Amino acid sequence: MMLNPFVRFGACFVLLAALAACGSSQSVSSPDGGSGDGNSSGDATDVVDSAAAQCILDSSALQVGTTADLVIDGTTITKTHQPDAPSALETPIDDAGAATGSCAGNEQFRFGTGIYDTTGPIGGNPTGHGDMFGMVVPPQAPKGIDTRLYARAFDIESPCNGKRVVFVSVDLGAMSAIIHQEVLKKLAADATLGGLYTADNVMISATHTHTAPGGFGVPELPDLSSTLPEAINDPVEWVESLIFSDAAFDSDNFNAIVNGIVEAIRRAHANLETHGDSAPIRMSISQLLNANVNRSPPAYAQNAESERAQYLDENGHEVNVDKRFLQLSLIRNDGKAAGVLNWFAVHPTSMGNHDLLISSDNKGWAALRFEKLMGTQYTPDSSDTPDGTDNFVASFAQTDEGDTIPDLFVFDADIDGGNGPGQGVPYGMRGGTDEPYEFDEPGYQYGQPEAAAINGTKQLAQALSDFGQGTALHGPVDYRFFYADFSDDEVTDPEVLADLQAPGSPDDLYTGDKTTCTTALGFGFAVGGVNGPGPGAAGFTCVNDAPSEYKTEIRTGYNGLFNGTGYLTVEQNDTPIKVPLPGVLVTAAVTPVLCLQTLTPGYSCQKEKPVFTPSETDPVPFQIFRIGNLAVLGVPFEVTTMAGRRLRKTVLDALSPAGVDTVVIAGLSNDYLHYMATREEYSAQMYEGASTYAGPWQLAATQQEARKLALTMASGEPAPTGVAATDITIGNDAPITTDVPGDYGSIVTDANASYTQGDEVDVTWVAGYPGNDLKTMASYLYAERENADGSWTVVATDKDPELRFVWNTRSSLILTELNLAGSSTAEALWKLPLNLPAGTYRLRHEGVYRTSASEPPTPYEALSSPFTVSGTPASCPS
Repeated sequence: MMLNPFVRFGACFVLLAALAACGSSQSVSSPDGGSGDGNSSGDATDVVDSAAAQCILDSSALQVGTTADLVIDGTTITKTHQPDAPSALETPIDDAGAATGSCAGNEQFRFGTGIYDTTGPIGGNPTGHGDMFGMVVPPQAPKGIDTRLYARAFDIESPCNGKRVVFVSVDLGAMSAIIHQEVLKKLAADATLGGLYTADNVMISATHTHTAPGGFGVPELPDLSSTLPEAINDPVEWVESLIFSDAAFDSDNFNAIVNGIVEAIRRAHANLETHGDSAPIRMSISQLLNANVNRSPPAYAQNAESERAQYLDENGHEVNVDKRFLQLSLIRNDGKAAGVLNWFAVHPTSMGNHDLLISSDNKGWAALRFEKLMGTQYTPDSSDTPDGTDNFVASFAQTDEGDTIPDLFVFDADIDGGNGPGQGVPYGMRGGTDEPYEFDEPGYQYGQPEAAAINGTKQLAQALSDFGQGTALHGPVDYRFFYADFSDDEVTDPEVLADLQAPGSPDDLYTGDKTTCTTALGFGFAVGGVNGPGPGAAGFTCVNDAPSEYKTEIRTGYNGLFNGTGYLTVEQNDTPIKVPLPGVLVTAAVTPVLCLQTLTPGYSCQKEKPVFTPSETDPVPFQIFRIGNLAVLGVPFEVTTMAGRRLRKTVLDALSPAGVDTVVIAGLSNDYLHYMATREEYSAQMYEGASTYAGPWQLAATQQEARKLALTMASGEPAPTGVAATDITIGNDAPITTDVPGDYGSIVTDANASYTQGDEVDVTWVAGYPGNDLKTMASYLYAERENADGSWTVVATDKDPELRFVWNTRSSLILTELNLAGSSTAEALWKLPLNLPAGTYRLRHEGVYRTSASEPPTPYEALSSPFTVSGTPASCPS
C-alpha cells in the first residue's frame, strides 16, 4: 500500500491523537469526538510507543510494489510490475434488516483477550519431532526460531442476551480435527470454563504460516512406512525425511498447541470477567493495496468474463484477489485498548520454502510488532488463575487466501523483458528483497525475514491507520455450528442452484448431478503453487474442457514457474542435492495413468482431476458467529478469491433480513480440508483446483450447507442436526532425545568487544537439545542492556525477529535410532536495531541438557562477554 503525503499525515494524526500522542497512554477517542458511545478518553497506564508507530507509517516498505519498477540495491530488476489501484470495496450493505428482541439497537459488548505461547520443538524428523508443515519439499527440519508462535483469543459477549463467542487465531500451518477435539475436551473438563465454551461458540482458526512445526494431525502426504514392521519403520522414515517434510504425530508439538489455545482462552475469559462494563466494538473496512497477488491467474481467468468484469480497479485492471482489510477495535470505556482483530487475505509464505527457522511469517510479524507498540507482556501467570488484567492482543487472522500470496513480483518480466522459463524476477527477489534463496548462498537456511517484514509492515500500517476507527457494531452475539457429510452431498437447494452458473460459463461444465465426491487430491496438489513449487508441472487435466485456453501460456510464460522446479531436492545435514527432473515430461507421462482412476465409481465425479492420493474423510465443520451486524463464517478450507465472493454473498443473503450486513470468512477453522475453488477454476486443475478435495461441486455444497446454517440463525432456530464428529485417537508420545556429555554453556564463539547499530552479533555456546524444554512463555535467548547500577534489562528475546535462535547439530540415522542429539551448539544472531541506544550489552542463553531419558532435563545458563554499542541511534529500528 502506498500512502500519499496527505493520507500519511492523516493516518499519523488519527493514530497519534487516538493514542494520546507522546506515547504516554492508550486512550482512544471516538472518531466523532463524542463520548455518548462510551468511548470517551480516560486514564490509561499502558505505554504506547508512538514514535515506533510513526516509523511504521513512514516505512519505505510501504512503497514496495507501488511502481512499475523494482529496484534493489541500485539495480533495476523489472519494469513490468502492475501496481494496484483502488477498486470498489465490499462494504456493509444498505438494505439489511434490523435485529429484533432484547438486542435491538444494542451497541454494547463485554470482551476479553488472551495470548499464550504455542511454540513447539525444533529438530524435526531426526529427533523424532515434526518437520515444518506447509511446503513439503524441500525438506524443512526446523533448526531454530525466527519468531515464537502464539494463540490469540478474543472472548466477546452481548449483555442483552448473555451469549458469548470465542475466536482464536493460532500461528499454525492449519487447524486439525484432533486439535479441535482435544481443546474442546480440556475446556469441558475445566472447572471454570466447562459449559461456557463448547463446539458451538469456540472457533479456532490458523494463520497458515508455513514455517511452524507439523505432526499435529494433518498429514500432507501418505505415510509410506505406516504398514511396515517396526524394525524397518524408522529407517524408511529417515529416507522419507531426506526427500520431503511429512511429520508423523508429534505429541510435544501437539500438546504445546492444544495447551496454548486453552490457556489463551482462559486468559481471555478472565479478562472479560474482570472487566464487567460493556463498551462498543468498532468495525472498520478499508482497502490494503500492493500487499497480495493471485498466484494462479490462468485458473482465475476460467471464471466467466461477466463475473470477473464486476471486479475492476480504477485503471480497468482485474482485481483477482481480495483487497479488503476488515478490523475490529476492542477499546474499553476508560480508553484502554484490549486488542485488535483483523482479517486480510494473504499466504504467510514470505519466509520461503527454504527457511529452517520457526516463524509466524508476515502475519505474526505484524501481530508481534503491534503488541510491542502497545507494551504487551509475554509472561506466565503468577497463579493457576489468570489475573484478568488487560494485556493488548493483536491478531492478524486468515480469511479467503486460497490463491493469494505476498510475492508481488512473481510473474514480472526481467529487465530484458523475458518472462519464459528461466527468465523473470529471480525467486529471492519476488518479495521485494534480495535475500538468500539458493542452497549455495550463505544464510539461505534462515529464510527471507526482510520479505516477511515488508509484507507485515503493510498489514500493520493498515491496522494502525484503522485502529479505533469505523462504526460501532450493533445487534446481538449469536452462534451456530454443525458437521456436514461431504462423502456424497447432493446440491438441491434451489437458491444455490439458481445462482450457480454465471452468464458466459460453458454449459457443459454444469451438466449432470451436482454432488460431492469420494475425496481425493489431484496431481496438481503434488506440483505445488508458484510460491513453493514442486518438481512436477501444473495444469494437466483428465478432461480438456477448461473455458479458457491456458496450457501454452503456462508452459512458455510466467517464468516457467508452472512447469515445476526442473529438479527434486534431496537435503539433509545442510548438504543439498538437486536431482534433475523434467516436470512437463514427467507430468505428461504420469497424468494419463492417474486419470484412469476417474473411471472407477468412487472417483468418477472428480471429472477433470488426475487423482494422486485419497484425502481426508472427516465430516466438514461449519460455524457462524454473529457479532452484531458482522457474521464470521468459519470453514476448514483455503478459499479462493472468487469462491469467497460467492460464498459470502450466499451467507449474507440468508442473514441480511435479520440485521447482518457484513460477512467475513475465517478460513482454516476447526479442521483442515484443503482448498475450495470455483467450478470453473477446478476445470484447469492448477494447484487450488487439484486440492479441492471433494470434487467440482465442493463450493456449491459449501454454499448449500452454509446457507442452511445461516437460515437457522436468521430464524432463531437451532442449528441443523448434521452428523457426529469423528472421535480421533491421539498418537504415541514423542521420544526423549538425550545429549552426549559436554561442557554445556561454554563459549564457542564470543561477541566482539564493540559494535555499531545495524551490525549483527553472533555468539555460540555448547548446547543441549532444546526440544526437551520448549521455554513456553519464556525464551532460549535474551539480549540485555547494562543499567547504571550494574543490573541488566532484557531488550529482546527469541520471539523478536531481530534476535534469532539457531541450534546446530549433525544428525545421522544411527543417532536418530539411539534418540541421541549428538554434539550441538546454540547460536544467537542479534541484528542490532538502528535505533538501539548506545551502551553495554550482552547475550544470554537459557538451555537444558539431558544425558539420560530417566532423568529430568538439567538447566544451564550461558553468557557472552559484555560488548559496547556505540554510535548515534537512528529514529527508527530499520
